[in-house]
Amino acid sequence: MELQRRRRSLGLALLVIAFGLVALVCARGSTGGTIALYAIGGIVAIALGAVLLRDELRPFRFAIGPDGITTRAGLVEWAAIDKVILDEPTPPATSGPHLILQPGDRVVLKLLDVRQSQDEIVEALRQHSGGRFDNRIARRGDDPGFETVLRGYEAGRVDTLIRRAKDALLSDDPALRAEVRAALEHPDLLVVLRGYDRAQVESHLRKLHARLGDPAR
Repeated sequence: MELQRRRRSLGLALLVIAFGLVALVCARGSTGGTIALYAIGGIVAIALGAVLLRDELRPFRFAIGPDGITTRAGLVEWAAIDKVILDEPTPPATSGPHLILQPGDRVVLKLLDVRQSQDEIVEALRQHSGGRFDNRIARRGDDPGFETVLRGYEAGRVDTLIRRAKDALLSDDPALRAEVRAALEHPDLLVVLRGYDRAQVESHLRKLHARLGDPAR
């Protein structure tokens, strides 16, 4: 399957460049300090727009097939790949799902950058990877879906702690599991004006703590 790039910032890049050109035109008809203000603003806007445009137009290639994964750098054969992982960044990062190749833990694709859906990419990897595909997002399970209430726990800290617990549950490292289990016993949570329902969070953390104490889970 050949993936197509999503041009997310092309319109913004052209708009910023156009704004810079307008500012330079205004500078020509201005006097005194206003000239410098318009000129500097126009140059900065054009430079920023040029960077965005360059990123949008740079060569892109990504394909998943029976021989391996093809990137702009060339073909990486399946024999050279131990595992291809679908994962998400650790909160509070919001860059979306991405693919990681092992060995090397190298991020080779951010799914937000392509037009194909996550389901389509997952199906192609299952079909061609020969059992090397690890859908870590699916293995972590669904989010708890806490309610947001007044005087609740700050969401970022809760999300980070739950992510650590889920990763520990997926790990065979007893030291990591013990470390996260200890963090669940005394969670460093903060009460804020609007946050996750404290009773729901505490109940969920107790369940994760119990699961981490079970070597079969």
